[in-house]
Amino acid sequence: MIRTILSIASAVLLITGSGALVGFSVERESNARYAGLEVDVVEIDGMFFVDAAGVRDHIYAHDSIAGTFIADLSLHDVEHWVHEIPAIDGIEVYPGLNRTLHVRVTQRKPLARVHTSEDASDFYIDSNGTMLPLSPHYTARVPIIHAPSFEAAAEAFALVNATTNDPLWSAFIDQIEVDDETGLSVVPRVGAARIQFGNTQHLEEKLNKLLVFYTEHVERGNLNVYKRIDLTYTDQVVAQRYY
Repeated sequence: MIRTILSIASAVLLITGSGALVGFSVERESNARYAGLEVDVVEIDGMFFVDAAGVRDHIYAHDSIAGTFIADLSLHDVEHWVHEIPAIDGIEVYPGLNRTLHVRVTQRKPLARVHTSEDASDFYIDSNGTMLPLSPHYTARVPIIHAPSFEAAAEAFALVNATTNDPLWSAFIDQIEVDDETGLSVVPRVGAARIQFGNTQHLEEKLNKLLVFYTEHVERGNLNVYKRIDLTYTDQVVAQRYY
């Protein structure tokens, strides 16, 4: 009987003690503060449109983080703050060890730079077709589209988007000019000829014709004698010489 009473008393004391420890732990966690902020910017094709210091400064403009109660800081708010930076594509925010807030960001990838007029600032178009401001930190080596407006640049962007993953054509296209009457023309990095595409219809066929033309004339060594190569004709390439 006495042994039973002692067992019950021990169990009660154990439960009471455990409850006290849990309560102390909960209270301790509710008073926990962040010790600092760690930012990681994922590199994309060697591009750095934002750096960790810039992201940290942007977050600090909203909250100092260090010393902030963990329970009081909304991770959703931190995500919103970081997404205010135009070059940011994706973001992960999570508390880590030693009460450090971790922020990991990925950058948007520009595929082309657009120039509309001398009075307007240039901008990039990213892989989603969205405008992206130029960066003071980095200049992307991408084709330049000369167009009267963002809307007019759309078909030129379709050409860039269709060739960006091709190592040959992505290295070949330097600039694209958009004209209301003649359509798209490409200024290549190789050769002196301006290449007339007109539009992006039958694009694969046009690129194949251009490849055959270049291959033949590189072998002959007379590629630079042409000033204009027209791909708009069916089943043929019309080339105009300088002389």
